[in-house]
Amino acid sequence: MEWPITYEIAMEFQDIKNLDVKNETFTSVHTYSSYRSIPNPYEWVLGKEEGYGEEDYMIDWAHSDDFQHNLKESELRFVGEPIPLEFNNPADSIFFYDNMVSKEARLIDSEFDLKWNLGNYPFDVQKLLFEFKASSDSSVVQMKPSKHFKSTFLKNMKNLKEGYRIVGITHRYEYQEIKTELIQISPDIKRPTVLQSLIFELNVKRRGVVLFFKIFTGGILSYFISCMVFLVPLREFETRVTLAVGGIFGAIGSMAFVYEVLPVVNVFTKADAINNLIILMVVFNILVLLLQKGTYRRVNIDGKYIYEEREFKLFKKLQDSQNAFFISLLSFFIFLSIILLW
Repeated sequence: MEWPITYEIAMEFQDIKNLDVKNETFTSVHTYSSYRSIPNPYEWVLGKEEGYGEEDYMIDWAHSDDFQHNLKESELRFVGEPIPLEFNNPADSIFFYDNMVSKEARLIDSEFDLKWNLGNYPFDVQKLLFEFKASSDSSVVQMKPSKHFKSTFLKNMKNLKEGYRIVGITHRYEYQEIKTELIQISPDIKRPTVLQSLIFELNVKRRGVVLFFKIFTGGILSYFISCMVFLVPLREFETRVTLAVGGIFGAIGSMAFVYEVLPVVNVFTKADAINNLIILMVVFNILVLLLQKGTYRRVNIDGKYIYEEREFKLFKKLQDSQNAFFISLLSFFIFLSIILLW
């Protein structure tokens, strides 16, 4: 037997259930198949499997129900059977390839933990993780995705909630050093055991455009209401103040609604940035309103009230309501675009 023993794994995702931002677990229904460079560790007698006296301890197969594919008689090989040095898989083999001489498939319907990454909410992509961890040193067992059978998923899953769609499957490797377990690799050298993990990532993307308008429409409308102050004549200060106050209360109410939808997370999310932008732009409009209030001062000359105009050189453009209106809108959309592309 050649070392390391190679396991090539392919996954088939059939359904995802209970995927919700307020849940910390989800349920996955999938199968995975392992193609191995060692013979089948089970023997089949009258349709039943009988252990050959030793289980396959190379990989941790947790939370699963086992089943074997119906193989052709020419493809059934068991532990203990000698494999010719120049062995080739049958030409008509539908399961085996290269030096992969046995296969095992398992069906899983189980809950998995999920650590939400909401930094880009509501345009986030969640990675649902499925880990295969070896229980033997990486010099003995190696795992990799099957290069012959690619991992797949159903495009229309029955229980995947609306608003989500699967965009692909990726994988990565992790290695864990077990310092309490030493391996002697030469007469004078020992090293800690290194366990390999193969992690498949099912990438689920949220359809964020609809959700964006659903949760931020109120806040954006509040900002537009605050912009209406620039369309009201300067002399009607009370009307301007009423619009400004309505805008600030609307923006705060929109922020509260967003936080009610989202769970509490200790990260600064894209949703937080949008909420803060709306609040800041409403406050900006109020500050410009106060600046413009000081532009005209009412004075009494010979019993008549007239408005005396004063000029602020540093904020000359903002003194004009039309300019202030377009500057505010342009600034809002520029910053909003930066946040969305961030």
